[in-house]
Amino acid sequence: MIGGCLLIVVLVTACIGTIFLGADSFCYAALTTKAPMYSGAQVTFEQHNMFRAFGMGTTLVILDTEDDPSVVRNWYGKTVGGALRQAQQQGGTGNPMFYVASGRYNIARAEDGSGTQIILNGVCGG
Repeated sequence: MIGGCLLIVVLVTACIGTIFLGADSFCYAALTTKAPMYSGAQVTFEQHNMFRAFGMGTTLVILDTEDDPSVVRNWYGKTVGGALRQAQQQGGTGNPMFYVASGRYNIARAEDGSGTQIILNGVCGG
């Protein structure tokens, strides 16, 4: 009897863990598409409240790059815009979390006047 109850507890725990890890993977795929890391940029701040950055929960990342803000803004426009167009063409048949996850980016000239500061913010599943 105790062995049967223990087996049920283990199975329920494994099922819930699998659901959370699956949702985290879908969130990661959606958020890294909506708020991707800029190639060559340095991470100066990172904070997340779940398993990993851009997974389930809330993520805030600040990046610095020597590239001009107009170059960075153009790259994000093409990259994120292309991903959104592709998702619309798929008609929601791709990642189920794509429309649930909220990913944003903000681009500004660095405080010291040289290069660009990029702020990435993502929220998924809560």
